[in-house]
Amino acid sequence: MNLQVALEQWLDSLIAGGELAPNTLKAYQGDLEGFARFYEKEVAGWEKLDRAGVSRFLRYLQSEEIAPRSIGRKLAALRAFYRYALREGWVKANPVTGLELPSARRALPRVLSVFEVEKLIELTELPLERAVLELMYGCGLKVGELCTLKLQDLSFPEACGCFRSASGRERIVPLGEAALQALEAYLGEAEVPAERTVFIGKHGRPLNRFNVYRLVREAGERAGLSWQVTPDTLRHSFAVHLIEGGADLRIVQELLGHVSIATTEVYTQLARNRQRREP
Repeated sequence: MNLQVALEQWLDSLIAGGELAPNTLKAYQGDLEGFARFYEKEVAGWEKLDRAGVSRFLRYLQSEEIAPRSIGRKLAALRAFYRYALREGWVKANPVTGLELPSARRALPRVLSVFEVEKLIELTELPLERAVLELMYGCGLKVGELCTLKLQDLSFPEACGCFRSASGRERIVPLGEAALQALEAYLGEAEVPAERTVFIGKHGRPLNRFNVYRLVREAGERAGLSWQVTPDTLRHSFAVHLIEGGADLRIVQELLGHVSIATTEVYTQLARNRQRREP
């Protein structure tokens, strides 16, 4: 059987079972498409793939500098596919069974210094860019929260914003003077409907994740940073700078919208590490 046909049949069985979320199914599809591309270079048929072949796939993923957590997910998807193939009688053994997956321990995120954040923002070329950067850093936003933000979610008189996570959780975060000024400069004097999405791109459409990631990446390049800055970098930097400024960890947890304080504690470790590196 052709590998692509086998993969499609497996995915169809998962959809019919209704046990997995749509996002998980989409991730599985992407993970196995990567395997299919790799398999094209393999001599033996996919039905005869052995442990050595899976190990070659693992080394390939590692050579692409894919994060250990992502590698683990891809191998888990491959193992599930071969489990299905074994039940269907397409293969005689599951080559991924018993394979030790790479550690999924997350590395501490990189953060910017206050000086680097200031440089990042100072070199912006458009009011939209400055408003996006000021709000993401000044409020510790996730990219999805920024893209879905409505004008009615902002209160200029009270200098605060109501932000909603993908799960629907809401939190109120103060807006600093720099963020307020950047937003006012971007929005201008024109009357804007309260229900309108705040950030609109060149073609009159709301900014999406791709737009925001590109905007932040290009801002980092203009600032001369040697590594790629992402929206998450701004959120992490916001949290670390608060802790370095003496903010209580519970306050930082509330501002970030973390359910568990354990999630926020990583920023304490980051702040300590940065302090040790300072002369």
